[in-house]
Amino acid sequence: MSVKINWVHPNIKFVTPEEGDAAVPDPPGPVDNRQFNFNALPAEVQARIFKLWLFKEGKLIHAISRLDPFVPNEDFPEEAALRKRSGLKHVFFFGERNCSIACSGQPPNSLLRILLVCRRFYFIGIHCFYGLNTFAFSSLGEFHRFCQGIQPRRVERIQHLEITLTGNQYLTVPLDEKGRIPYSRRTSPLSFLADCHSLRTLVIYINESGKDYARRRYENQDIKEFMDGKTAGQPNQRKLRALRCIQGIDFIYALRGLEWIRFYDLHKAITSGTATREPVADWSFVEDVTNTVTMQKVPSRRECSKLENLEPLFSNNGQQKAWNSGREDWELVKSFYIDNGAFFEFGKLEFFELKFFWRAASWAWRSGY
Repeated sequence: MSVKINWVHPNIKFVTPEEGDAAVPDPPGPVDNRQFNFNALPAEVQARIFKLWLFKEGKLIHAISRLDPFVPNEDFPEEAALRKRSGLKHVFFFGERNCSIACSGQPPNSLLRILLVCRRFYFIGIHCFYGLNTFAFSSLGEFHRFCQGIQPRRVERIQHLEITLTGNQYLTVPLDEKGRIPYSRRTSPLSFLADCHSLRTLVIYINESGKDYARRRYENQDIKEFMDGKTAGQPNQRKLRALRCIQGIDFIYALRGLEWIRFYDLHKAITSGTATREPVADWSFVEDVTNTVTMQKVPSRRECSKLENLEPLFSNNGQQKAWNSGREDWELVKSFYIDNGAFFEFGKLEFFELKFFWRAASWAWRSGY
């Protein structure tokens, strides 16, 4: 993540515990300990109940995993324990905007504890939570830790993402046994997009107009001014960032079957202070990416990426009487993937089938991130 604490997703602002929004309480309701046959309810009623608990309609769910800039972490693990985990606090935030990592967020285990009721609740709840909500990330590192933590089964079922393309410019990895750099830690988190087989909408925030990101700053000033004049009024202006050359863009170009993709200027959103969604100036780049990612998937990947063909959420492990999802359960969860839960609707583009298949053969090397 970036060392600049204010350069985050425009719809969130990290503040002190006194300034932060209060944590969102659980859905209210009467407490009744009497036995009740939930499975006897009509399917549409069951779906509505799961949505009331797990679907944050009209809100972004910010997946946060970073140090609190205002409250020191007093129980940070020892160095030996950091080999297997980051030691960072993980919370979901879906409040208005002001977030105190220490007080405003809700731990994943608390928000998703309904999944522990039984296997059927787990099966339906996973599809409801990851299929309907829009997940927002303020850095590439947080996107990586989120996907690495929930594992491929859940990543495959995500439909809506908003990612801020910012990170640590000096992030590197140790050289391999041959003295070569094995991969880029600055762009490898985007490789998880290849595992988002159900992805329908994608929003990218990127700093296009900031002076520090202008292309070829080393060039002679006369040349800069000459080209500034020649490209004035064109989408790909000399004074702006070259979006076609950003690191990791190939992972985005590899996507297929999306309904739409949007690119917004992070610099304009941050400096305005109003979380304005200002599209990037290079509309020719956006048009090129849109034409690519909204193409249909090849038939084999389209078939393998259907909801029922994704990696199973759990296996029987040799148990003869283990619970298996029935036809009614599949019809219920498929309704989550017809309902559009995207946070920001722009009007429908031509609909393509919402599956993408690229089996997670690369999870092994990504675990060392």
